[in-house]
Amino acid sequence: MASTSRNLLILCIALLLGPAASVSYAQEVPDLEVISKLPIDLDAESSEFDRKKNRLFFRGLTIRQGPLSITADEATATRLDFENTRWEFTGNVIFENAGTRAYCDFADILFLEHRIRNAIMQGKPAYFEKIHVGNGRETEGRANLMEYDMDRGVISMSDEAWLSDGANEVSGNRISYDLNREFIIAAADDDGQVRMKIIPPESDLPKIEDQLKP
Repeated sequence: MASTSRNLLILCIALLLGPAASVSYAQEVPDLEVISKLPIDLDAESSEFDRKKNRLFFRGLTIRQGPLSITADEATATRLDFENTRWEFTGNVIFENAGTRAYCDFADILFLEHRIRNAIMQGKPAYFEKIHVGNGRETEGRANLMEYDMDRGVISMSDEAWLSDGANEVSGNRISYDLNREFIIAAADDDGQVRMKIIPPESDLPKIEDQLKP
């Protein structure tokens, strides 16, 4: 038991996968190869170039590529061709992609082969929300650090991580959420601090209340 407690405890939880899950999955997953061929539009209130540091600086920036968009108060980058470069966004950062929206104070985003591959987001906390196609259900999560892996469609949260699908809640040291399959991996720390709250549907509440009556 001692060795087990030192290891991470992995909990895999399927969240409310109904009969329409396969249809929802097909509708929600963007074709990344198609996106990489779309033009990238950049709008900014102002821009500067620091020749000594070889850095581009933007204020009031918006970047769009198909269903993807990023807005921020400020942003810096070393290259503008999006072939292989990292961008840093600061202040009121909003990241949107196919029904997923994330908010943070700072984001480090990797562009590779003309599309976003990875976004590391920080905030107090950083936050994301996802509206699922077909059932309109919302999943939301927050943590001080989040990483969005675009290729896998997974958001990983650490440092006071919390996630809810509107009925069930999970909190722990690290939580990863598969946006397309609606699947959670929650990792406990050495003390086993993974907490779950299962809330019954509202339709069941009167029955429960009747059972509790004296």
